[in-house]
Amino acid sequence: MFTNQHHLRHLLRPEHYTSEDQYRLELRHLFKPAWHPVAARAEVARPGDFLTLDLLETPILVRNFDGELRAFLNVCPHRHSRLTDKRKGNAAKLRCQYHGWEFTKEGGTGKIPDARAFRPWDRDNSCLKPFRLDTCGDLVFINLSDTGPSLREWIGPLWDVWQSHGGAYRHAATWEKEFECNWKVVLENSLESYHIPEVHPHTFKDFPPEESAWHELTEQFTSFRTTPPRDFATRSQDWIIRRLGVPVTKDYWHRVLHPHATGSSLDSFRMMQCVFPTGPTTCRYRSIFFTLRGFRKNPLAWALYRSLRTLATLVAKQVFAEDGAIYTGVQRGMAASPHAGVIGTREERIYYFQKYVLDNTRGPRELPLLEVETPADVNAVG
Repeated sequence: MFTNQHHLRHLLRPEHYTSEDQYRLELRHLFKPAWHPVAARAEVARPGDFLTLDLLETPILVRNFDGELRAFLNVCPHRHSRLTDKRKGNAAKLRCQYHGWEFTKEGGTGKIPDARAFRPWDRDNSCLKPFRLDTCGDLVFINLSDTGPSLREWIGPLWDVWQSHGGAYRHAATWEKEFECNWKVVLENSLESYHIPEVHPHTFKDFPPEESAWHELTEQFTSFRTTPPRDFATRSQDWIIRRLGVPVTKDYWHRVLHPHATGSSLDSFRMMQCVFPTGPTTCRYRSIFFTLRGFRKNPLAWALYRSLRTLATLVAKQVFAEDGAIYTGVQRGMAASPHAGVIGTREERIYYFQKYVLDNTRGPRELPLLEVETPADVNAVG
């Protein structure tokens, strides 16, 4: 059941999806303090494995040092080159691609070619810049701030839930794509099921009736739960899940931890998605996908796991593409819209997300904002 029984005010205006000032406020107040899911452990599983990515205008390198994961700014302190331009790989040493400077897992210098040329040695300015890294289940998170809550504190009540990204579920694929839209367009699309009949006619097909849809609304996160229809595909999936030795719950969950971390789950999969702003009207959307492996080790279980992994990944990428096809049109509409907007009860999670954005980007550079309802006003909006 939905919490609100009347439509709600659209708290953000079109300008909030195009403004450079708003973009900078969001980077500073929402994203810099946040923990960002960037990878699965399986992507850097072996000693020497590494991956690189650009995170909030910051080049990042994640590397496995004999089983210990570390994150650094992907910039050499010598002459400012990126340490590597490869997206991923494996190397015996962490070495700069330009002059061959080597670095330890603490970020200090190791072997330096012709080191005598740099005497006296300036150790304080010769180290890599580290970033905080932690894991939840098999998910790897990075924080760009030196201070602030730990990963467990930031995830809070979702910690035990997101621990299931791992264990019986194995990493199947990671993919990402750049979109010509504000990051909030992507995030808000994920927060509502109202678009399903138009955008997903071949996958989800129709939105669930209100009596089988449940919302949880908090300042820190919102959740959506439903039970998929018991059609042939669902019954077949349940049969596979039982053969893999895992109980069938029949529940689909979708949880968004503000500002941008989205975890969705069905008995057959776990997925973590994260949208990163790259400009006022551009963003990058990253998906880290796990499928059920289960606990049984017989040949049938292995064959079922491989089939499930292939099919579930294909469907997940199809849904991703279906959503992606609408983002540019939404952004273009934002740029021309004279409307205030309105939020229906099926979209009520968007209201709480927009209120979070407004409440957490206030400050000396605050834009003129619409009046925000207090919690007592929410159900009174008609």
